[in-house]
Formats: sequence, C-alpha cells, structure tokens
Amino acid sequence: MDFFYVIFIQLIVIGLLNYFCNSAGVKNRKYLYYLWGYHLLFCLIFWYYVNNYGGDALIYWQIQPGQLQKYLSQGPGTGFMFVLNYPLVIHLGLSFLSGSILYASVGFLGFLFLYLSIVEIIETNIRVASINFFPFILFLPNLHFWSSGVSKDSLIFFGIGLFLFSTLKPFKRLFGIVFSLSLIYFLRPHITIFLLVSFGIGFLLDNKMKASVKIILSISMLAAAVFIFADVMKFLKLDELSSENIEQFSTTRVSNLSRSHTGSSVDISSYGLPLKIFTFVYRPLFFDVRNITALFASIENLLILVLTFKLFQQNPLKAFLKAPYQVKGFLLFFLLASLSFSSILGNLGIMMRMKIMVMPALLVFLFWSFTYEKALRIKKTGFFKKHKKFAV
Repeated sequence: MDFFYVIFIQLIVIGLLNYFCNSAGVKNRKYLYYLWGYHLLFCLIFWYYVNNYGGDALIYWQIQPGQLQKYLSQGPGTGFMFVLNYPLVIHLGLSFLSGSILYASVGFLGFLFLYLSIVEIIETNIRVASINFFPFILFLPNLHFWSSGVSKDSLIFFGIGLFLFSTLKPFKRLFGIVFSLSLIYFLRPHITIFLLVSFGIGFLLDNKMKASVKIILSISMLAAAVFIFADVMKFLKLDELSSENIEQFSTTRVSNLSRSHTGSSVDISSYGLPLKIFTFVYRPLFFDVRNITALFASIENLLILVLTFKLFQQNPLKAFLKAPYQVKGFLLFFLLASLSFSSILGNLGIMMRMKIMVMPALLVFLFWSFTYEKALRIKKTGFFKKHKKFAV
C-alpha cells in the first residue's frame, strides 16, 4: 500500500501546484518542479537521519490505538501532532516512510506559496555572483531539511507560506488566513501571536492601502492576538507578563534547550542581546562545525551573513518604508520572533530547526531591498506599478 499512497500524494501535489500556478498566472513552472524534486531528496535524507539517529519524528509516529481522547486532552503542541497522526497510523496504516513523504509534501506547499508570493510582490530580479537571486534563495538546504519530515516544522512552514500568500488578497483569501493561523496556533501558539501582531502593524504602515481597509485589517489582526493571548500564556506556562517571569522563563528554557550532551550547546547566558540575536540568526558558522549537518548550515549562514552586510551598505530603512505591507509584516515577524527565540535557545541544533520559520522573512526582505536599490540605480519609474517582470 505504501507505493499507492506515495503515488497518490505525488498526484495531489502536482495538481495543487498546477492549480495555484494557473490562478497566479505563473506559466514557467520548471523551477517549482526542480524545487519539488530537491525537497523530496531532503525528505529521504531526513527519513534516513531520523531512523539512524533518532528524533521527535519517530515519537510522533508511535501512536497507540484507543488513545485519541488522551491525545485530544493534551492540547496544542505535541498532543496535536498525535491527533493529526492518529488516523494516518491507526486507520490508514501509513508507514513512517509514507508519513514522511506526506509531511514533506505539506512542507513543499509552503515553498510553493512562498514562491507565488515573491512572484507577486517583487517585480524584478537581481543576480548575485552570476546567479539569479530568485528562485535560488528557496533552495537553501537548511530550509528543506527541517521542513521535509514528520515534524511541527513542516506544518508551520506550510502555514507561514499559506498565510503570506493569503495576505496578498486578504478578503478573497480569508479562509487561507484563518486556516493557516489556526494550524500554527495548534502547533506553536506563540508563533500565531507573532504573525498577528507583526502583520497588524504591517497593515497600518502600508502607504497605498485605503485608510478604512488598513484599520479593519489591523484591528482584526490585533484583536485576534488579544483574544488568544491568555491561551498562549497558559501554553508557555507564564502566569503573567512581567519582567521577572519572563527572565525566569528564559533562564529555564535556556537551561532545558542547551543540554551539553547534544553536542551543540552554546552558553548564551553571558551574551548581550545583539550577540544572542546574531547567534540565533547566523550560527552555526565554521568554528561551530561538528558534523555534516552543521557544515552545510554554516555555508548557508555565511551566505546569509554576507547578504546582510550588503544590505546594510545600502539603505534598509528606506527600503522598508517603501515596501508593501506583506514585506513589512514579514520583516517585523522576523524581528519579533528572532528577539524572542534568541533569548531562550542555547542549542545550535534547535536554533537551526526553529529559524526555518523566520528565515524566509529575512530572505524576502533581502530580495526586496536589493531589487529596490536596483530600481533606484537604473531609475525605473514604473518599478512599483503592476506588471509581470522576470520570467518564472
């Protein structure tokens, strides 16, 4: 049955790829097919890695019959993963390999939505070292490795991609916004708060949208954030939002998430906030490498670090102010999430996993800023007008 499940999953992915490309007017789809094959390769690598070295993915697939009510009572997070996997394991009898391919397919849809969003938002392309910046930025290996297996990360990556895609036409794609936020909420509620607050502010800062529309969208996002705030605090086990509680929470999380036996522990207790953020976003680097995974991650991080230096040689503030609300909201999400995660994570392996949720936001802003700077240099007065630009 595994063979038929895998074929069925592939047909669904191809059908969804063609459907959304048709609706977005994207005719050249070869890069998306390359991306899909590339992602499947990482799925097999992830499956092999987990089978040989262990991981949460195996735990999520160890479902016990008759325990559905127990899983439901556990609430968001791991309990929700058990609920999702219950019918797949108990009723359909999917093997771990089939389940991995299914989750990888969902993760790939996150890439599909990111691709379509970038095509819609950014109206030109640039070349770095004779390579097109887009879609190259979507082939970074760390993004694919952690979103290609049975994990919360695959589902959240999909949710973030769908959320960004849906905000392009927020009223027409309201279902996509609600569905993506709901999915993320049941996996990691605090990520939902970050998205709601960031895009609520992003809508307000938009300089093209009608004032009434901005107010409606901003109030809706911020009101939803307030509505779920108590549940998020409960999930994080914080009684109240005070500096003392936050400091105690951060200290506990750093202790729990920087275990030396993992081999990638980083003592961030003595780091200042800028260095903590740098560690979260740009490490591991070459001096941190202890295995092949960290080696590939360090190459990727060095590339992103160089691009960030290039960004600050330009005028990132001006690029931010001129950016559409999706880019503004996405960057604010990156900053808010990075600030939060950098204060509680002390393990490079966990950082590599967690930052795949926020790294697309940085990459999109980098791409926007570079193309904006290019437009200023060559004085393209029609840069911000609607037109189909580079062939993708």
